[in-house]
Amino acid sequence: MPATLISKRRRALSRWITLLRQHFPAFSLPQVKGLALWSIGIVLAKAASLHAVVLALACWLAFHPLSLLKRLQEWYLEAAAKKGHGTAGKGYQRRDWDPHAASPYLLRWILEGWPNQQLVLALDPTNFGDRFTVLNISVLYRGCAVPVIWTVVEGEQPEAWEPHWERMLQILAGSVPPGWQVLVLTDRGLYSPSLFRCLVRLHWHPFLRIRAQGFYRPIGGRKWLDLGELHPPEGQWRAWRSAVFKNEEGRLECTLLAYQGPGSAEPWLIVTDLAPEVACASWYGLRGWIEQGYKRLKEEGWRLPRTRISDCARLERLWLAVAVATLWVLEVGGEAEVEEQQRQRAASAKKVGEDTPELPDLHPQAPPLEEAVSDETDGAEGADRGKRIWSVFARGWNVLRNALAAGLLLLGSWHPEVWPGTPSVGLPPTPQTCSRSADQTRVVPLPGSCLVSGTHADDSS
Repeated sequence: MPATLISKRRRALSRWITLLRQHFPAFSLPQVKGLALWSIGIVLAKAASLHAVVLALACWLAFHPLSLLKRLQEWYLEAAAKKGHGTAGKGYQRRDWDPHAASPYLLRWILEGWPNQQLVLALDPTNFGDRFTVLNISVLYRGCAVPVIWTVVEGEQPEAWEPHWERMLQILAGSVPPGWQVLVLTDRGLYSPSLFRCLVRLHWHPFLRIRAQGFYRPIGGRKWLDLGELHPPEGQWRAWRSAVFKNEEGRLECTLLAYQGPGSAEPWLIVTDLAPEVACASWYGLRGWIEQGYKRLKEEGWRLPRTRISDCARLERLWLAVAVATLWVLEVGGEAEVEEQQRQRAASAKKVGEDTPELPDLHPQAPPLEEAVSDETDGAEGADRGKRIWSVFARGWNVLRNALAAGLLLLGSWHPEVWPGTPSVGLPPTPQTCSRSADQTRVVPLPGSCLVSGTHADDSS
């Protein structure tokens, strides 16, 4: 290997370590170096297993394989399992570190370069067979998702998840600046009144899907109606201020949205704190992006289930390296996608003369409302472009792989897509003087009784 190439790769690693130290100031230098090696190795190997990462790094910069393996392994071990713990010399300096302490820094890293003040989070569990269940919160971005905080629990063990979700949300809350509009999406299996109220206390906007089981009562009405009988016209949505669920413990006063997708067996039923004239059912279609994020983490991307780790705390630490690698790849891939779109628009632009008038676009793309996503689209599509041929993840990984091979450290920028069906009335932002203590509640000025209808494209009810 030429000496100049080795020098370039060393400089790239050094720059990456410096960047991570800036974004994770609470980490010690050895912890940052381990995170740098893991994240670069995951990108090079396109895998998150220890031996695959060691082989990729050893080929990239001629590390000693056995020394590197022990170094990377100790990075995610607890203090008692590290070499030298409890012995003379430097063994007393071995210590544990909490990946949850890194999550606020991870989210701030994303928000530093976020060009607008609208953020979509998704809460969703994922299983590693019967070994682990990962409770994960991700930032949704261009058909994929960036994990920002997670908790790993034993698989197939009965356990209440609400305390984990609420604790993780509280940890993240202080990292979101005042004035931001945060939408939080969950699938119907995660709904709970306590989670809804937790999000409202944080001044974030729950957008939680519920099952078509139970009853609702529109505000101002006297009769309880069956949720299972809500079937709006196909392609249209309805919104009411309602009380949902009859039992006192689970009852919730909220805005209830119902949307019947084309060909769907059952409608989406969504509860939110937003006013009926503000909430847009198409936003729930963005939730499919976290499924694409898991596809990249577990299958076509980092193949994380192949790890031989058998301890929850160790997997939580390794997940941080995976999250940093994913953040890096999506940031670079999103920028590459936007640059290609700009080149395509420039190439397709025609000079229009007096005798050749420009023809209008007769087939505009409609905002998406499909929850199911395909390999071709990688999630909901923006209203101003067509289908994705390649995912943002695939673009970013290919760009980074080639750059690292040449000894270059490339960084990207964030280009979030406009939410589908943007309302004329803006979402209430997080107040400037927002106290995030758990005992405070939020009062949202909403009309007492309101019915709002919407359609998939330009139809009117």
